[in-house]
Amino acid sequence: MVAGVFLFTLFAGSQGYGAVTAVSVQSPALATDGTVSVTSPVHFEATAESTLKITGYVVYVDGENVFQNFVPLLDAWVVLGSGTHTAYIKAWDSSGALLSTPTYDIDVTGFAPPTPPVSGAHIMHIDEVSWRVDNSPDVGGQCNDGSIGSFQSATDPNTENSPDFGGTGQLFIVTSKCQYDDALFIRSDNKSPSPYARDTNFLWDFWFYIPASTQAGSFQALESDLYQAVQMSDGVHEFMFGSQCNYATNQWQFWLPQNGKLTWVNGGYSPCQFTTGSWHHATYFLQRVTVSGYQEIPASFTSSTDTNTDLRFGTLTIDGNTIYLGGLSNSTIPQNPKWSPTLGVQHQLDSAKSGVTIEEYMDNESLTTW
Repeated sequence: MVAGVFLFTLFAGSQGYGAVTAVSVQSPALATDGTVSVTSPVHFEATAESTLKITGYVVYVDGENVFQNFVPLLDAWVVLGSGTHTAYIKAWDSSGALLSTPTYDIDVTGFAPPTPPVSGAHIMHIDEVSWRVDNSPDVGGQCNDGSIGSFQSATDPNTENSPDFGGTGQLFIVTSKCQYDDALFIRSDNKSPSPYARDTNFLWDFWFYIPASTQAGSFQALESDLYQAVQMSDGVHEFMFGSQCNYATNQWQFWLPQNGKLTWVNGGYSPCQFTTGSWHHATYFLQRVTVSGYQEIPASFTSSTDTNTDLRFGTLTIDGNTIYLGGLSNSTIPQNPKWSPTLGVQHQLDSAKSGVTIEEYMDNESLTTW
């Protein structure tokens, strides 16, 4: 056995019938005795051999299906909570013949953002393109008075020393005319057809800065969302990965189902009010999954074969500290107006007082999807 590669081989079957003869697991590095420590999301990679074509894999954790595909290779990122889990992998071929690895133990001892594949779509410098401001009543709040200012500043912050050192980015502003004054700042990719429609993994990364002159009591909430709209067999589904720091309660909140509707739900993580006068680094890992909570990757993505109709909040990293989220939510089918397939990010500023100015600088924002 090569170090770091677990190979399970079975020579069986007769000519004319399929037989999966080997399953080789490249990641995580396994041990047939003892427990292997891993970080979550866990990267499962495997290959298999058969007398016929390999057509799919299933990853089981604690006896439950956590990933399934219908292609010859296994490459999956599975979000797991902390603690010890059992895991095994099954592979099958075009005849339906199966082979399973033994069950082994893994211990999730920490969390870290995944390393995306080279083949992923890398959408860089989102902060350097044009954004739009949504000041419509649909944004919420009692009034809506947002604007986009000039990013370049020689004082607070010195944008020449911003994270990408380019002097380019976004400055989002709300000058409140009422207590709860909200504005939404949006960047969408509306290519048709959408080149991201088949993507189910999202690694979103950005830096943000709140000026030192801003009082924490001026904010009601500081919100960041990633959204995707995908054509499926019953219509265009909107996936809204919503998150915010509720400054009033100092709690992280996520857009999750509660009492039969989607709403802001406390994630159990506090505090979340950010230090002013310094740059902060945020990284989200998010997934589209089936209603059962696992990903199912078809041999070919179409509106009828894509069954990943729900959302999984994976991990959130703030200034190098990664926390497990794990929340499962549902997509919606908007009726008015109907959405077209798209992918985008947005940030929202909500004031807590009338007559204050709240600002957020955004820099070095990127998104990788696969």
